[in-house]
Amino acid sequence: MENLESLILTKKSRYSLEYITVAERFGEILGVIVLIPSNKLEILSMNTDFKLINKFQGLKNKCFFILDCIKLIICKECEEGELYLANVATSTKVRGLGVGKILMDYAEKIAKKNKYYGISLLAKDEEVSSFYKKLNYKTILDKVILGERFIKMAKAF
Repeated sequence: MENLESLILTKKSRYSLEYITVAERFGEILGVIVLIPSNKLEILSMNTDFKLINKFQGLKNKCFFILDCIKLIICKECEEGELYLANVATSTKVRGLGVGKILMDYAEKIAKKNKYYGISLLAKDEEVSSFYKKLNYKTILDKVILGERFIKMAKAF
């Protein structure tokens, strides 16, 4: 949590408040979405990675972290001209009540307003990818890269 808080408060991080939108009702947080413009993703990711690697203790942990970074480079999270959906999460209290869909509708409105030609994202597993499929996202890549499965999805406008 300390690392996440630090990244949220860092302006040039991929988890900076600048890229986070919170859905709330009566002061209670229902969900969050992190949207990053394609032209900023690479530099924000590098800044975040450089900040995080110093938090890992020992060479082995640092090497595993670097390997994870390489995997993301290989699968290429986002194409130029797209809006990258880095994360969307909802409170367990409101799962299944449409908050995730509202956040995704918001992402699409932002993408269209700013003239992105689509949104891309990485789904962590089949359950998550089925949520995006219901919203007409297409699987672009479903591949194991260095031992980890990546499901890259996108929606064009």
